[in-house]
Amino acid sequence: MTPRFAGKRRTYLIVALLLWLACTTIPVLWNYSQLYERILDDRRFPALSRYALEPTPEIALVGSSMIYRLYEGYFQTRLRNIAIGGRSPITGLAIIASYSSVPPVIVVETNMLARTVEPALVEKFGKNDAAPFRWFWPDRVAISYFYYWLKYKSESENVALLPRQPPSSYDIKASLDEAEAEYNSHGFDEQMAENAETLRRQVADLESRGCKIYFLEMPYPGNLGDSHFAQTARALAHKAFPERAKWPDIDYHVPELRWIDASHMDERSAIIVAREIDAFLGRATNLK
Repeated sequence: MTPRFAGKRRTYLIVALLLWLACTTIPVLWNYSQLYERILDDRRFPALSRYALEPTPEIALVGSSMIYRLYEGYFQTRLRNIAIGGRSPITGLAIIASYSSVPPVIVVETNMLARTVEPALVEKFGKNDAAPFRWFWPDRVAISYFYYWLKYKSESENVALLPRQPPSSYDIKASLDEAEAEYNSHGFDEQMAENAETLRRQVADLESRGCKIYFLEMPYPGNLGDSHFAQTARALAHKAFPERAKWPDIDYHVPELRWIDASHMDERSAIIVAREIDAFLGRATNLK
């Protein structure tokens, strides 16, 4: 190759690189505010973002704050926990159902049936061919992987050590009193019944597509498990899904558990509960 030809080739490569940078950078700068909001949504809901951007998991957990606290690192079984704090399982299932590929196994926490589907979250994290800025998808994937790498912390040490320690004590009386007053109201009954029917339809659809779906009720602190809200959710869920095989018999070791408020376990308790669910998932996946 002559020096003159080599110089021209370098020039072409530099021009091509500059054109590529212009083609990729200018649209990002032009739409910066909207793309930045899209990235913020990914960071607000990192599990939903990973579900949307990564391959379909073998196992998915859906539910509310109750099961959201069970971090994926607490499990030996590989899974994706897309429970959403302050929401119900039907939003998570709506996101899952929007994709052509669905997890072979889904575990649904049924404690919180009072919240309806949130269309905004389904639109943002479900399959949406009409979503704007689809060309930005590879950048979102790269940012998501980088953010996960930056924030990732192994839970192996806590999983090994915390269950061996004695339980801590927390003063959550005020939180429990407030929750008991709300949970003994009958104001959620109609909405819970409608959501249970929505859940039944979602499950029927996903099962027809090959999903194996299990249900569980997470333990409550104090007397909340005997409240009208908890009893209504329990009755509706079991009426919608009466098959005993869908409800695994899990020993949560309730006397060992502690809560930091009316909804959230402390880390030690979450690890204990996750370990028991993990054991069930190991048995369930081996039986497939």
